[in-house]
Amino acid sequence: QIKHRYTGAVLYEYESGLTTRQALEQATTKRANLGGADLRGANLYGADLYGADLGGANLRGANLGEHGKLVGERPFFQCGPIGSRSDYLLSFLTDKGVVIKIGCFIGTLDEFRTKVESTHADNDHAKEYQMAMLMIEAHAALWGGK
Repeated sequence: QIKHRYTGAVLYEYESGLTTRQALEQATTKRANLGGADLRGANLYGADLYGADLGGANLRGANLGEHGKLVGERPFFQCGPIGSRSDYLLSFLTDKGVVIKIGCFIGTLDEFRTKVESTHADNDHAKEYQMAMLMIEAHAALWGGK
């Protein structure tokens, strides 16, 4: 079961034998509202969370594999749909820095910035992504911890 972090109410129930990542992907596919979910320490490496509502979820200490463990008071920030794909841009504050996931891209904020510049130059999509990156940087400064 995926439970609310404060009330303990069941937000999503899944069959036994699934990993947390698989359960989250299943819940996302079924458009379950996971706002406020307690996902501390979950292994989210490679998870497809497109469209997931994780507002208010406790993701502290969740593992993104090679990209690090989540840190800070609010380690997750999402915006969208934006850009050429009309997709959701997910950002994670990790012990290795900010990690971005959008579509099949996953990497650091600097790697994303380079990808945007090479793909979009200075078109409207690039401008929208650049504004999102400014918000992510501000979010990281406010909530990323020490």
